[in-house]
Amino acid sequence: MQYNDVVDRTRLRSLCCAVLVTAVVAAQFSAFGGAFQYDDFFAILINPHLEGWKIFVQHLGHMVRPVLHVTFLLDRALYGNNPAGYHVLNLLLHVASTLIVYRILALAVIESDEAVPFWTALVFFIHPLTTETVTYISGRASGLMACFYLLAFLLYIKASNAQDHDPVRRLYMAGAVVAYLFSFGSKETAMTFPLVLLLWDVLIRQHEAASLRQRFFTNHLPFWIVLCAVAMWAWRHPRYAALAEFSFTLRPLWDNLLSEIHAMAYAVMLFFFPWQQNFDHDLPEFHSLTQWPLPLNLSLLAGMAMAGLVAARRFPLFSFGVWWFFILLLPTSLIPRADLLSERNLYPAFFGLALASVVLGSRFLKGLMRLVPHPRLVWFAATSCAIGLILVLCLFTYQRNLVYQDEISLWSDTVRKSPAKARPYNNPGHAYAMRGEWDHALEEFRIAAQLNPDYALAQKNLRDAYLHVVGRD
Repeated sequence: MQYNDVVDRTRLRSLCCAVLVTAVVAAQFSAFGGAFQYDDFFAILINPHLEGWKIFVQHLGHMVRPVLHVTFLLDRALYGNNPAGYHVLNLLLHVASTLIVYRILALAVIESDEAVPFWTALVFFIHPLTTETVTYISGRASGLMACFYLLAFLLYIKASNAQDHDPVRRLYMAGAVVAYLFSFGSKETAMTFPLVLLLWDVLIRQHEAASLRQRFFTNHLPFWIVLCAVAMWAWRHPRYAALAEFSFTLRPLWDNLLSEIHAMAYAVMLFFFPWQQNFDHDLPEFHSLTQWPLPLNLSLLAGMAMAGLVAARRFPLFSFGVWWFFILLLPTSLIPRADLLSERNLYPAFFGLALASVVLGSRFLKGLMRLVPHPRLVWFAATSCAIGLILVLCLFTYQRNLVYQDEISLWSDTVRKSPAKARPYNNPGHAYAMRGEWDHALEEFRIAAQLNPDYALAQKNLRDAYLHVVGRD
């Protein structure tokens, strides 16, 4: 009987994995029609460092995110200027991350919560907010980082569950360290990984002070060493030094923190209202705690943090999801960036919101089933609503992918949602110019220059377009 139970459980998990892969592919299938957009041209298509292996290796010492650029080098060698080929790896990374998330949660839940891994992975990875990572080719940095990050996390959990003297434990731990290095080589936000390990051991494994101290030296220390080594390398790297200098001159740190609090609250809103997605969000900068709606944003985030603390003992998975979200957004919240919010930077963090939402829904459903006289009817109704929600998310994802079909459609959607921002007008102007539609290009450049007279690129493009139209270029 026990053998049959194990076989049935294995078959159920295999079926869940197959359904997850099918749902992700179905929802993201329209991504293959996406064109090259925005950073794709300079980062990939006309990047001289990607012209061949010899040139790539020669410039490797001056390059940031080398693992990411290796994938672009391979894609450019295989597919050239065909964007469909580049989307293959983006989607494969998405599918791999889906399966890893499912496996991580399957190792964490008890029997009464065995549906949580399936629904969490499904909700998050078909959510339309993933499209900027999957469909926008340059958004691969977040997808590649997340895949290696999650793989390192899974291998760490496997190593932690193994016996101390088991040789397999050393293999798992070595694999976790290597995967963490690859994650760092894909995107710098991987620096949060040691904090996630601490979060796991405190909330899920529920280690107390003495055992947690021991685990730090036996399990966590290698990852802190990697973090310190990479930080020292980045400190001496000329490109990172230039990026840091640029970053910390964008805005004062206090103003940046306040502005990112609003951006983080806005990100939570996007999770529940994804039709507000935008390739170039126009979020305001804040300079005081009293500026509206910052008090409301602080109340929301403080409420989430408090709920994560209060529920830590009874609902550890819920707390883990809430704090995962906060931890994964730490780097982009504390370090100033030109754009306060980019949806591709939310990709790994939204796993936490998906987990917290599913756990909350699961607990509510179980409580309701204990109160009503016909619990099976409630279960059937809840399952029907969940399936309906999944279908709606699939539809939103499909529609969002269609926006990436060409530059004009992407930036037209962006202009409609950010009408007071100059860049969404400048970029379609460039696309119109490439098509030879100079009248349209001139109009877009004119609006961009009017909205932001200090926008040097828009002023230059407007002048060049005018000279071309009057025949003086």
